[in-house]
This record gives sequence, structure tokens and C-alpha cells, in this order.
Amino acid sequence: MKKGRAIADGLVILPENGSQKRQMRLYFFYRFVLSLGLLISFFTGLGPGYMGGDNPELHSLALVVYLILTLTSLLLSLLNIGSARVEYLFALTVDSLVIATLIHTSGGPGSGLGILLGISIAFAGQGLSGSTAMLAAAIATLVLFVEDRIAVDTGVRTQTAYFSVALLGLSYFALAFLSLELANRARTSEKLVKQQGRDITSLTELNEQVIQQMHTGVVILDSRQRIKMLNDAAWGFLGRPVSAIGHPLREIHPHLANALDTWLLQPTVQQRHIHTQAEGNDLLVTFQQLGDPDHSGLLIFIDDASLAAAQAQQLKLASLGRLVASIAHEIRNPLGAIGHANQLLRESPDLQGTDRRMIEIIDRNTARLNEVIENILSLSRQREPDPRLVPLKPWLKQVSAEMTENLGLAPEQMQVRVTPQDAQLRFDPQQIRQVLEILVENAVKHQEAHGDRLVITLAGGIDEMTGEGHLQVMDNGTRIAPDVVDKIFDPFFTTRNNGTGLGLYLAKELCDANNIRISYLPISTGGNSFRLRFKPDMTGRMK
Repeated sequence: MKKGRAIADGLVILPENGSQKRQMRLYFFYRFVLSLGLLISFFTGLGPGYMGGDNPELHSLALVVYLILTLTSLLLSLLNIGSARVEYLFALTVDSLVIATLIHTSGGPGSGLGILLGISIAFAGQGLSGSTAMLAAAIATLVLFVEDRIAVDTGVRTQTAYFSVALLGLSYFALAFLSLELANRARTSEKLVKQQGRDITSLTELNEQVIQQMHTGVVILDSRQRIKMLNDAAWGFLGRPVSAIGHPLREIHPHLANALDTWLLQPTVQQRHIHTQAEGNDLLVTFQQLGDPDHSGLLIFIDDASLAAAQAQQLKLASLGRLVASIAHEIRNPLGAIGHANQLLRESPDLQGTDRRMIEIIDRNTARLNEVIENILSLSRQREPDPRLVPLKPWLKQVSAEMTENLGLAPEQMQVRVTPQDAQLRFDPQQIRQVLEILVENAVKHQEAHGDRLVITLAGGIDEMTGEGHLQVMDNGTRIAPDVVDKIFDPFFTTRNNGTGLGLYLAKELCDANNIRISYLPISTGGNSFRLRFKPDMTGRMK
């Protein structure tokens, strides 16, 4: 017989489980208490006078034997010794013989002891199969008929009580049938509950797997804004905290907690944009109430804004192409004519001091306009990145040496730091070199007041804990004002009168194209840092 399969016919016991085992032990405990109670009531005289009145010696012997056998069955059941099938059948046989003996010594079926056998059949029917339970009822009825016949033949009673015995037998069959029906329903319900439990467990595991694999971060908060659950994506968006479950959201991510507080005051605005300066994450978050607003939790969906930015990038490039064509025809040609005419004027010997100053102004602003056009054209000419694993230390040393010479810096003003020494990052060397050039040139132009005291550090490496790679351009100059930090990557935003405002925007576009996140981080000891973050699958070590 296969495990878990029930056979409806034959002398078998249904598959055991915890509840059936407890039920069998309850049955055996009932038999022990019954035998002990009958024994005490007989020897103390507390029971009815007719108990054992026809044969006190046989009655007392039957009670003592019954107590010993019920105690033995109970102990064997508690110790899990023997099979349930043998225990049940043995118990029913003992009950039938002993109770029939007690009926024989107590005046026959009219003593009312026959109902005790019915209780045993009802108990046993919970653990026996259909035909076995009915067989037990038939055996009990047969034993009572035999006892009645023996009582009449031995002169214990003067007439038979076939009618009373028949009624008892009928009740035994009814109890067996009802007990079986209830047991079958209970087993069916239990099986259904277990199956539903397995289905729910499987669905729960499936849901957890789906949620964990989602690129969208999912965070569930309780009514006190403590984190109950979060998936891997959300863990990354929240800065990979060592421990998050059970902690208040504000301790883990204050920016997200502030956005949540704002949403609670104005819940009509579902999606909000968050820029976390410390991590450089641009996040799109959506809040949703779970159940009763006063007692339920909150559901937060977190998406990487760079994905939406990538889609917008395609639209921007298409529009930018049309804009560049217009600029090339409508601005660049006239600008070239102005520059050429201004050059001819400069060669005139009749120009006075004021006129020459005007020519210089025209030269300066023409050059500025031409720089703007060149930057815009460079955006439109962006090629697809060609990423490769680049040994970081030699590459940074080469870039540092060339920029030191091109920008007229002293060797000690450009430093390189790589950890670990054999780190490699996957990127397009030409495009990321252009990013570093923009960042270093910006540092030199914006920190002119520091002169030869300016030190620029190119740092890079791999985080041993998270596996992420990074590149940093750091300087010891004056920090960027906090009120403009959120605008520095916007196109045409500049804090210099002669700046175009396209350098950092171009750097960010190149980083986005290479799937690299760029962010600004002020240095606590003074100075500025621009950090390029590489995903773990973009890192490696030299062999």
C-alpha cells in the first residue's frame, strides 16, 4: 500500500497521521479510565447492586484482567510499540469479551453495560476502514447473542433477551456507520486542508520567487512604518543595509521616508521622484495603502529612474538630430561668416582702441557660441559604446599623465589611487576617458583660485563587500553650493559667466550610455568628488 493512500475494504487500518495517533491514544486512555472506574466502583460498593450480582468472582476477575490489558495497551501506544492495526483489533476483541462477561455477571442486556461496547465501536470506527468497523459491530453483536444463549443454557437467566440484544446490535451498526461517515468527512477535510496548505505554500514560494526576481523594488511596511519585507531590488535601492527587516524606514532610507510623509499628506500624487545625493540614485517611487488606512500597512514600489531616462534618451536623440541639422544650417554658417568678417576687421590698420576691444568681445562670444555648437554636435554624434575589460591602474596612469600635460598642471597635482591593484572594469575606454576629461577640466576651471595648491585625484577599484566597481574624480577645492547640486547635470546650467553648461550634461549622457551611474559627493574634509558606479557584472580582476 502506497503512503497516503486509503483502502476502503479489507482488514486494514487507514494511513496513520498525527491526529489519528492522538485519537487512538485517547481511545486507549478512555478504556483504562473505564476499567479503573468499574473496578473501584465494584470493590468499594459505590456501583449499582446488580453489578456482578450473578457471579461476583468472575466479575472481579474480568475487571482485574481488563485493567491490566487496558494499561498495557495504553503504554504500548504511548511508546509506539506495535502496529495500529493490531492494537485496534486487539482492543476491540478484549472489549467485546470483557464487556460481554460483565453483562453476563450483571443480569444481562438490561444492565445497560452494552452501551460501553458501543462507545468502543464508535472510537474504533475513527481509525478502521469501513468493512473492518462493520465486522467489529457484527462481532460485538454476535458475542452478546452467544452470551445470552449461554446465560439461558446455564440457568443464569430464565428466558432469552433476543430483542434487547438485537436493539444493541442495531445501535452498534448505526454507531459504526456514523463514526465511519464522520471519520471519512474529517479525513477528507483534513486532506483538503493539507492540499490547500501545500498549494498556498507553493503559491507563496512562487510569489516570493517572482517578487525577488523583479527589477522593481518592493517594500512592505507595517502600520508603524517598519519594514516587514523587501526584495533584492529594493535592498539594492535602499543602499544594501546590513539589517532592514523590523527597522523603521526612516533609519534605513530617510529620503524615502520623507517622500512617504509627503505622500501621506497628499495621497493623490501616486508617483514621486527621489534623488539621493549620498548614493546618486534617481528613483521613481509609488505608494499604495494596504487595507484600512488607520491600521494597515503600506506597499512601496521602487523603480530605477535611469530606465525611464533611457527611453526618454531615445526621444531626445531623435529630437536632437533635427535640432543639430537646424543649428548647422541656421547658426553655424552665419557664425562662421561673423568670425571671418571679424578677422578681416582685426587686420585693418585704422582701428582705434575702442574698436579693437569690440573685436575682442566678438571673438570671445563667437568662440563661446562655437563651443556650444560643438558640444551639441558631439551629443548627436555619439556612437554605440564598445565596452571591454580595462586594467584600471595602467589606464588611469596614462590618462592622468596626458591630462597633466594638456592642462599645464604640475605632476604632484594629479594623483592616481586604485584598490585593489589588479582591478578591472568593463566600459568603453574612449567615452569614459572623455567623461574624466570633462570632470578634471571642470575642476581646474572652477578652482582657479587655488592655483598650484589644487590637487586632483583619480581613484578607482572594486568594493570587496558589494562587488561594485567605481571611478572617482576628487579635488581639494571649494565645494559646490548645496542649493545647486541637484542642477549640475542639467543642460545649459553653469555657475561661470563664460561656461556653456553642457560639460556635466554630456558626461552624464556618456555614463548613461555605458550603463554607469554618475553622482556628486561632497568630501567631508573639504572638496568635491564625482563618483562613477559600475555594477558587479562590470568588474573583474587581472589573472
